[in-house]
This record gives sequence, structure tokens and C-alpha cells, in this order.
Amino acid sequence: MLDRISSNVISATIVVLSFTALFIGTMQVVLRYAFNTGFPWSEGIFVMLTVWAMLIAGIRAARQGLHVRVDIGVLLMPPAARRIAESIAVFASIALSGYFAYCGALYAHFVWSIDATSAEAYLPVWVIYLIVPVSMAGFCIRYLQRILLWRRGGPAPCEELAEGGPHSTADQQAA
Repeated sequence: MLDRISSNVISATIVVLSFTALFIGTMQVVLRYAFNTGFPWSEGIFVMLTVWAMLIAGIRAARQGLHVRVDIGVLLMPPAARRIAESIAVFASIALSGYFAYCGALYAHFVWSIDATSAEAYLPVWVIYLIVPVSMAGFCIRYLQRILLWRRGGPAPCEELAEGGPHSTADQQAA
């Protein structure tokens, strides 16, 4: 239930951020080429919204096992070795995402403490960089959800790969 709610919130956030970026980008193009004017902050906001949308989409991809990875080595392993390799990979992903979340929070706090403002977006820089700790914490949570799914009898991504794809019925029901 909580997984479904968080998935819906993430999907809605991606849609809102993407359409807002699309609106701002389209508005700027029309203003620039039709009226020879525009807003100086639009490009900075467009880029920020697009990056936020893509990193939040990465949270969704991590939950669904759609993140970038090299699968050929895992596919050639026997099933028991696949599970061990997958466990190592997921725990390494949690550790790396946690480290990035921590470093991102340190940096966001630093730019907050010096009161830096973006010249392109006219926003405090900490607002722009806040996506790093937020998205990386989201990655950690989604990887932990994958572990809980495995413990409840759901397939590991390596088993999904062997069956032909990351979209198992257990994942579709859980999402």
C-alpha cells in the first residue's frame, strides 16, 4: 500500500515537473522568437526542473529494476551465484546512494550557509542542489523496498533477467 502511494506521488511529481519545464521552455521560445523578449530566469528554471524530473524518474527506475547495469556477467552465473551477486550490487547501490545523499546534503547546507544565489535562475543555490540528497535518499528507499520484496518471496532482479525482463507480475502488483 505504501509502495503504491509512493509510486503514485513519484509519478505525479515527474509529470508536474516535466510539464512545468515544457511550459517554461515553450513560453521562452515563443517570447524570444515571436516577440523578441523573454525572461532571463527561464533557462535556469527549465534546466533545474528537467534535472529534478529526471533524477526523480531515476527513483522510479531503481524500484522497477530499470537502472543502468551490466547484466551479461550476471546472466551467465548459476542461480545461487546470481542471487549473491545481486545482493552485493544492491547493497553497494544503497551505500553509494547513501554516500551521495550525505555529500549532497553537506553541499546544500554549505551553499545555504553562504547564502549563494543562482545568476541564471534567481533562486537560492541550495534549492537547486537539494535534488541530490532528496533523489539519492529516494534511491536508498527504493533499493530497500526491493530487498523487502525479495524477503517476502518476490523475485530478485537477477531472476527477472533470467526470465526475460524486469517487469514481473510481483513487481506490477507491488507497484
